[in-house]
Amino acid sequence: MKRDLTFVSHGARCAAWHVPAGSDALAGPGGRPCVVMAYGFGGTRDSGLLNYAEGFAEAGIDAFVFDYRGFGDSDGTPRQDVSVRRQRQDYHAALVAARRLPGVDPDRVVL
Repeated sequence: MKRDLTFVSHGARCAAWHVPAGSDALAGPGGRPCVVMAYGFGGTRDSGLLNYAEGFAEAGIDAFVFDYRGFGDSDGTPRQDVSVRRQRQDYHAALVAARRLPGVDPDRVVL
């Protein structure tokens, strides 16, 4: 049961999916753990990452899957331009967004 959402990274709207855990089996006092995922340098979230996200969710871990700026459903230009610096910035912004998800323990978020 994925949910579409967005977050902002350096002024650009980034598209993301939140796939909540199917149970609270791994929940702690602060909430459930969460994994943040994006495809390699040039891929997009619809290139097979949902299968992994659903596997994490079945195990009791939320998943936050996103497209980098300029890729997939995210805004930003130039399009399809690989920049490790910008992608690292997007990961930082995604971490902030994931830590704010309802039910997620902000101290148990990983890449």
